Amino acid sequence: MNKQDVNEKAIQAMAQFLDALGVDIKALGMEKTPYRVAEAFGQFFSGLTENPDAEWENPIRTQTNGLVAVRNIRFHSMCEHHLLPFFGTVHIAYYPKHGCIAGFGHFVQAVDILARRPQLQERLTEQLCQSINTGLQPEGVLVIVQATHLCLTMRNTLASDSNIITASSCGCLAAGTEAYKEAWDMLMAGQHSDAVQKG
Repeated sequence: MNKQDVNEKAIQAMAQFLDALGVDIKALGMEKTPYRVAEAFGQFFSGLTENPDAEWENPIRTQTNGLVAVRNIRFHSMCEHHLLPFFGTVHIAYYPKHGCIAGFGHFVQAVDILARRPQLQERLTEQLCQSINTGLQPEGVLVIVQATHLCLTMRNTLASDSNIITASSCGCLAAGTEAYKEAWDMLMAGQHSDAVQKG
């Protein structure tokens, strides 16, 4: 991001925010901090101007009809409640319809676009599932997101090892089906969590 691209209003607002908290940025040598924060958040939220559905515009036609799984897509996002990071991995499984698939890099890019927004983990999970379902129109989709939230771990020492799992599914991989269980087991093999939320 070029210097001229950094939002001047955001720079001034951050300076006022720090001042309101009693932080003397001049005394502490933090004069450039408002600029740096505004620049960083401009990058963190750049996904607001991008559309993940564009990743599915040129699908690949194949003869495959078996389950396709992409595991351990790493992401970083910002919790919209406290503007603190949450980060972890995304796991995706889908059954192609009529052999319609997408290159694996498109799944990574779709995750990245949705993560670069003020987010809730539950929403991120659902939005990704619906984007894949709408774009590729597969027989079924299962998305599982496993993440650590600093708004939880930094504010509660008892939660220092906690992580959260959310899931969204549709079609033949809808929750409760045998196919859902098989896909879940495939995606979560070797994964460990103390907190589970299935949706």
